[in-house]
Amino acid sequence: MHHRVLLSCFVLAAGASACSGSSTPGNSAAGGTTATSSGGSSGSASGGIAGSVGSTGGANGGTPASGGSSGGGGLPASGGSKVVTSTGGTSTGGTSIASTGGTSTVSTGGTSIASTGGTSIASTGGTNTGGGVANASGGRIGTGGTSIVSTGGTSSSGGRVSTGGISASGGSSASSVSTGGKPDAGSLPSITVHLAGDSTMANYAATTTQEGWGQEFGQFFVSTVTIDNQAQGGANVQSFYSGKWKTLIANVQAGDYVLAAFGINDSGTTHGPVSVADFTAEFSTMADEVAAKKATFIPTTSSPLQVWVGGKETNDRLQPYCDATIAVGKTKGLLVDDLNAAGVAYYNSIGQTAAAALTFNGDKAHFDKAGATAMAQLAAQELTRIASPLAAYLK
Repeated sequence: MHHRVLLSCFVLAAGASACSGSSTPGNSAAGGTTATSSGGSSGSASGGIAGSVGSTGGANGGTPASGGSSGGGGLPASGGSKVVTSTGGTSTGGTSIASTGGTSTVSTGGTSIASTGGTSIASTGGTNTGGGVANASGGRIGTGGTSIVSTGGTSSSGGRVSTGGISASGGSSASSVSTGGKPDAGSLPSITVHLAGDSTMANYAATTTQEGWGQEFGQFFVSTVTIDNQAQGGANVQSFYSGKWKTLIANVQAGDYVLAAFGINDSGTTHGPVSVADFTAEFSTMADEVAAKKATFIPTTSSPLQVWVGGKETNDRLQPYCDATIAVGKTKGLLVDDLNAAGVAYYNSIGQTAAAALTFNGDKAHFDKAGATAMAQLAAQELTRIASPLAAYLK
């Protein structure tokens, strides 16, 4: 859809974070690709030595890779892409060599060699050079088998996910795993994502052009996700907790998610201020109550205020509350959606004039439809960056 193109070229680097200390991603990685082979199981040649990176299967008499996990003989490549199987290879009876960082090659009766970039190679009936030693950086070769590869992807049948790749039992990939390392949306249980926040997140009537980013958040999720946006204009974390939080938490079911983003009103004078210590305590209480419902709390830093100094977006007012939000995540072992850091970096990337066009009537905090959509997409992209399980529900 056209909204997803909006930020497609915008890459958020960890070094650009306005709020430091993003939490550690979880075990599930997104974006990996599994390769499917027909009837093949990876086997290493007798006396072979596996590569040094990724998940490897042991060879007969071979040495498994450092940090790898063993499959049933399957040898994935480090950082590779999908295996391409063919008969005849690129040479007849000769040596097949995979291109740099790219395509796997299969040869019949030839010698398989992995290239730089960690692309795995399968050979049919071939023999390995050097007594079955893997050649080049991260390459894996086998006799009569098919390698399966993917960095940070989804595990295949009988396999195990690791940061370096995937090992599979027998070299066959699971049919339920879809392209890109994501589960099929139809297999995901229905859940509700509850939103707690202020006017920058809230829903607005069709009679105004003002929107909160929570109003546009749902478009980035599959149909099994329901958005319960309880955000309220003028709320700080304390006033929300004593009011609409009671409704929100009563509706939370096991398996649901709760995103809470505060800081703008907490740091101001009209609807605040709330001290950083009190802010932290209230956030911690919310986290505990969500955990008690067997749901997942995602502390979320607030969308940035547009305060420009010398053509650069600044964050002095919100920074202490961003830091407190991240600290709660670390203390509670929770993944933090650092929308503020993503938003500051985004504003700086497009410049002050373009950023001003995303506001509601030139307001420094509030959005029109385009601005709300941009912030919603950034919040969704953060779920992928931090490897939140909720990211599996993104389109």
